[in-house]
Amino acid sequence: MKENQKTKNYFELEILKISNRNYFSLKIVFSPIPILSLMIKSFFKKSKESAFTFQLYGSLSEIEKDWDNNLPENHHLNSTNLHFLENNTSIKGHYIVVKSGTETVGQIYLQKVVVPLNTLGYSLQNIEKIKFLTNSIKNISCGLDFLVCGNIYRPNQEGYFLKPEIIKEDVFKEFIPFLESEDKSLDFSGLLIKECCSPLNGIQKIKPIQQDVSMELNLNPSWLTIDDYVGDLDKKYRKRFQKIKEAGLALNKRELTENDLVNFKNEIFALYNQVYSTQDFKLTEIFEDYFINLKKSLGEKLKVFGFFEEDKLLAFTTHIYNENQQMEIHYIGLDYDFNKKYNLYFNILQFGLEHAINDKQISLELGRTAQVAKASLGAKPTANFNYVYFKKHVYSWSFQLFLRKMYKNIESEWEVRSPFAASVLVDQN
Repeated sequence: MKENQKTKNYFELEILKISNRNYFSLKIVFSPIPILSLMIKSFFKKSKESAFTFQLYGSLSEIEKDWDNNLPENHHLNSTNLHFLENNTSIKGHYIVVKSGTETVGQIYLQKVVVPLNTLGYSLQNIEKIKFLTNSIKNISCGLDFLVCGNIYRPNQEGYFLKPEIIKEDVFKEFIPFLESEDKSLDFSGLLIKECCSPLNGIQKIKPIQQDVSMELNLNPSWLTIDDYVGDLDKKYRKRFQKIKEAGLALNKRELTENDLVNFKNEIFALYNQVYSTQDFKLTEIFEDYFINLKKSLGEKLKVFGFFEEDKLLAFTTHIYNENQQMEIHYIGLDYDFNKKYNLYFNILQFGLEHAINDKQISLELGRTAQVAKASLGAKPTANFNYVYFKKHVYSWSFQLFLRKMYKNIESEWEVRSPFAASVLVDQN
């Protein structure tokens, strides 16, 4: 059965149906002159209405001085921070200058990562008809090249800066067509706009990611010491806290100096990789000198602590102090052979909480993983404003399967809980 359809002589669409089966083929025959005329009209209309232009750079060194001059002082997108990521991680950076006329009105920073599609096999195991395919996918290395507007390595860092009078929705409406025009140079499947400070609304091609949360514990001002916090726990969690603490009493916990970071570089990297290897989704990598150079970059804003059994380093944790009096537990590492004996993971969390209280922080940022463990500490999920754009529907389908697998793991272990006594009010706003 053959059907022909013509639309104002612009093109002819032919659909061929074979019997009653679900097979079909498409044949599109374009009439070049009307279509070309339509494209030219569309181009001039878009150019006339365009408020912004975008200049793409593959290296920050080309524009470093101007880049920094257009940012507020100590902004997280300054060249020092971005050079650190270039030199100490597997990230490839792209740098976009946003202009209105001849004036620079903003900057956009992109990181290129690979979303691992070999994990999708686990999401598709119940589809018997394609089981042979899922078994194959799990055994090969494949993925989608994705651009991330933001910082994969840190929470709550927008990947763009715009002058206050600029409306971000207006910029991103024009930024997406610009990315599409740079497809050959960027070679990407989609864009993730990570952790916006406020919603990004009204852009047709950009879709929100609804499920993403990070765990955060707002610290009660009445907690002057860790004993004040423990006193607010209900009986069950107070007993649990003390048991974990007792398991780690035999360990020597001390801050690592810059010399220590050099001397223990191999041990620290090996402990980090023990934790990293347990993750289902590995988007990026850090290099061996990451922690040494992070200390040089952040100075007193970063503290690294080691957990020792005599002279043997069994675990480490990193605390980053942000401008808004929020302490972030950054990367950790531990020897799983000793985890049960010393309850290393939970001792790392409790140690971080104690330091946040002692250092008079307002909140403790704990990241996305191990939600149950962090909820047991009193942390609550905080919604993130993340958005995604796909060049093609097949990429959207693949990415949705990736998200289904990731959030299924989270939801299977998650339950809302509060460790505090019923009479205790803890601000979770």
